[in-house]
Amino acid sequence: MLIECSYLTVAGHTFWEILMSKKAQYGQYCPLAMSAEFLCNRWTLLVIRELLFGSTGFNEISRGVPRMSRTLLSTRLKELTDRGVVTRREKRVGGQVHYSLTSAGLALGPVVFSMAEWGQEWLEVEPAVQNVDVGFLMWDIHRNAVSMPELPSPFIVEFYLNNVPENKRTHWLVFEDDVVDLCHIDHGFSVHVQIEASIEDLTKAWMGWIDMSDAINTNKIIFKGPAKYTDIAITWLGSSSVAHIAKRVVAERI
Repeated sequence: MLIECSYLTVAGHTFWEILMSKKAQYGQYCPLAMSAEFLCNRWTLLVIRELLFGSTGFNEISRGVPRMSRTLLSTRLKELTDRGVVTRREKRVGGQVHYSLTSAGLALGPVVFSMAEWGQEWLEVEPAVQNVDVGFLMWDIHRNAVSMPELPSPFIVEFYLNNVPENKRTHWLVFEDDVVDLCHIDHGFSVHVQIEASIEDLTKAWMGWIDMSDAINTNKIIFKGPAKYTDIAITWLGSSSVAHIAKRVVAERI
């Protein structure tokens, strides 16, 4: 007989929650074990990453973890708040909720960034590009793009990803008044520059796994538009926060 475990509750907790909480406990007083029990829950470190990058609203945080369910995000934010890592403030007018890191949360910055840097240097590239999350790639590009005085306001950049499902192919960066916004819906933009690439090539160049200039020169990434904008594209497009870290060759990883 099949039993729906989600309906079995003890003191208000489901059987699955109790089972998982037992598995998550290492039973050691070691600070590393205690930290891992909490921080290594699925998505937790990525939520902290979004807060470290300046996201404050629920929807904004969610856009940085697009494959995470909103229910689970709500749960993780509550856990982080209960542990004193995040502060939750609700505005009196409008009822909007604002999340920010406490001193304990900010102290995780070196931990999170060191893990990212280790992964950038030591882990293989190909597994990372086999199932790229288009939503996160575009969100990451948007928050690292750089407004420049040489650009008009607004300045519109259209991305066309030529090998993803049609509903995910086109995205727009809108540079306006020193703010860069990301749009997935065409609002009748007058585009200044179009960028065309496969999702894999764009990811590799963005992450610094291949040289952006080489990708442009070999037409792996194609920039279309006036030279006064495309000639400085590498500057206003920016790059991943870890793109400066060189990937170790296979022989060095063994």
